[in-house]
Amino acid sequence: MERPWKPVSTLLPAGALAVAAILMTLGAPPQVEAQGAPPPNMVADEVERSRSCVPVLSRLEELNQELAPLSRRVDRIEALYQAVALEDSLRVAPFDDARREDRLVREWFEADGDLAREYVESEDEALLEERRRLRAELEDELEEAFQTISQEADEILGEDEDFFAALGSCDGAILVRSAVVEACDAGAASAVCQEAREGDVDGEYRFVDSPEDLWDVEQLRPWTSPAGIGPRPDGGLGGASTGTVARRGNVRLALGVEPILLERGSVSAEEAAEFDAHLEAMGFEWDNPRFVMAPAVVVNLDIDRPLADESHYLLHFDDLSDPPSQVFWSAVADADGPIQGVFAAPDEVLARLMSGDDVSLTAVRLTDDEEMEGDVLYSLSFTSVGQAEAVTALLSYMVDGQLSDDLARLFPPEGAEGEGGH
Repeated sequence: MERPWKPVSTLLPAGALAVAAILMTLGAPPQVEAQGAPPPNMVADEVERSRSCVPVLSRLEELNQELAPLSRRVDRIEALYQAVALEDSLRVAPFDDARREDRLVREWFEADGDLAREYVESEDEALLEERRRLRAELEDELEEAFQTISQEADEILGEDEDFFAALGSCDGAILVRSAVVEACDAGAASAVCQEAREGDVDGEYRFVDSPEDLWDVEQLRPWTSPAGIGPRPDGGLGGASTGTVARRGNVRLALGVEPILLERGSVSAEEAAEFDAHLEAMGFEWDNPRFVMAPAVVVNLDIDRPLADESHYLLHFDDLSDPPSQVFWSAVADADGPIQGVFAAPDEVLARLMSGDDVSLTAVRLTDDEEMEGDVLYSLSFTSVGQAEAVTALLSYMVDGQLSDDLARLFPPEGAEGEGGH
């Protein structure tokens, strides 16, 4: 998994227990109150976002039209790569020989099938080596095609860093209609301007009539069902994860569970021993000689800047009535955009997630005066729908050896050949 990671020795982020300890010095346990008026900074921020997003989204529409043919080619190459990885030609049939990548993959399936049948009859090890060579050559060809398309796209996109910096705040945002109309030039033909003027409820963009209305827009996504680990077209690994998303207005919060996976050769012997000891302490059986693994919690808070001048965010179970036993991650509020956390999950956190305990993120303002006063400002809650089942299934996949077995099939030892069918 291509994620930032922390050593297993830092099972809890350093700030979590420190913040919980500060909260315990308050005169009364902080309580998360029901959502009322929107946070004070949100209204002005959202009006400005909508105005500034008009030229950005108009330019994005133009780029999408230019990049559409390349995008279709990339999607096809990704599908072909996946079919080769799984040795399943039906995933991409029928082939179109007018496309070079299709023709190469079709020819490889035919040649590899012939070699596989010859090997069954003769058990000649040279045939296995030939299969590996041809497969590696095909993967190189697909990677080269992928890179060529990427270079073409880069030439179209150019080096407009300001555009891409602004795009992150605009793409997918819910916009304030009046602010968009005000920012649109008279007669502007872009979809964002037309939809804002016409009040189209089935268009590409979403609008609210006033910025205050954004705080009433809430979306919760059930926990996703985990799938087995598998290859991605870029050579990385995907799958073996579950997660949920909560959104309030334009603030998006994601929580997930997935394995930290690192090749043993990429970490020191001491770090590898930490990973192994951590799994042993939790009762996980792990006999994969190539990788070290630890179950991890992943947190992503997509927020442009503090909405209520908060100083910290606390991720916690239940109602924050007992912070030391409930808070399991914290972060300092950052004025420069999204916040991400990835950390090896303690046994007790995984147990509570498997039990379906409610999880929320609460924004607090902590002061460092002598009385250590603090305020709970607002909270974002996740749904627990599907949580217990998804997390339990994923951890079972990790603990009963299926994850290790899948990795062994994806990365067989030297001289071994994975099984598969066409």
